[in-house]
Amino acid sequence: MFLSKTEITTLTGRKMNTYLTTTQLAALIDCSPTSYTCMKKWLDNNGWPYAVGRIGYPKVSLAYHDARLSGAANPVLEVEFEPNFGAL
Repeated sequence: MFLSKTEITTLTGRKMNTYLTTTQLAALIDCSPTSYTCMKKWLDNNGWPYAVGRIGYPKVSLAYHDARLSGAANPVLEVEFEPNFGAL
C-alpha cells in the first residue's frame, strides 16, 4: 500500500519537499527571502551544509534541518589545522 502526496500531507501536515523553501530558510536565518548572500554567509558561519541552485539560492535539506534542530545531527564545522612547527 502506498500513500499519495496528498494523503501524506494530510497525515503529516507538511508537503513532501526535499529542501527548505526560501520563506522557511529566511525565517530560520532572520533575513529577507531574496537575500541569498546573507543566507549563504549565515549557513557557512554556522556550519550548515547546502548546495547552491542555478539562480544562486542556497538549498538546505529539510531532513538535515529537522535533524539539526532536534539535536540528532552534529554541526558540520570546518576547522583549520596548522601543524606545530615549533615542535620540530
